[in-house]
Amino acid sequence: MAETAEAVDRVKRVHSGVQGFDEILNGGIPTEDIILVTGTPGSGKTTLCMQMLDYGAKNGENGVYFTLEESAKDIIEQFKNFDPQIEDLIKSGMLKIVEITLTDYESFKGMITAEMEAAKAKRVVIDSVTYFQMFFADIMSIRKSIIEVSQLIKSHNCFGLLIGEIPYGENKLSAFGVEEFAVDGVVALYLMEKAGSFIRAIRVVKMRDTNHLTKFCPMEISNKGIVIYPNAEVFT
Repeated sequence: MAETAEAVDRVKRVHSGVQGFDEILNGGIPTEDIILVTGTPGSGKTTLCMQMLDYGAKNGENGVYFTLEESAKDIIEQFKNFDPQIEDLIKSGMLKIVEITLTDYESFKGMITAEMEAAKAKRVVIDSVTYFQMFFADIMSIRKSIIEVSQLIKSHNCFGLLIGEIPYGENKLSAFGVEEFAVDGVVALYLMEKAGSFIRAIRVVKMRDTNHLTKFCPMEISNKGIVIYPNAEVFT
């Protein structure tokens, strides 16, 4: 449904802190939305999400990054390439990276709740929802769990980023094919081949409550993080 100018003014938005991204979304991500950030390995998912937490922490919005795969140390070391002061934010309590040891689903939700409340978080990342398969054997239970975790994050008045994965060589948005239906928005990152080399691109597949560009937009990972070019074309 087309959004009127008056409606746009009423939408409360989260500023991403990623150059060019808010422009794609008509001014920013609707507040307290849950977004699936998906892509192939190496496409920039962790960097994009950490960049949003980093920006939020520097602007009074505490953030928590829950990792089910990489160690907190590795995430910090990688992101120091873009923000050498990341450890200062962590020491101040504005940003926290929490390693999740998989036990059971209820314990997982309990840990998320406790950490969000302790940090007084406004921005949350879960990396990655692909690991929800360790809790459940069937696809519909995975979808239900993503909806439940999304509602849990929203109930704490947080904006959430759920990292997903696109398998190599498959024309799909997620590992299980249900993740994109359980969230408010989907942002897909790509490594696209052109003339024997690879270029980076980003596309907003869906985003509730706001107009947005739907095309593939070129992006790059610079020494300051991800930069997106909404007015450029991927293939020219």
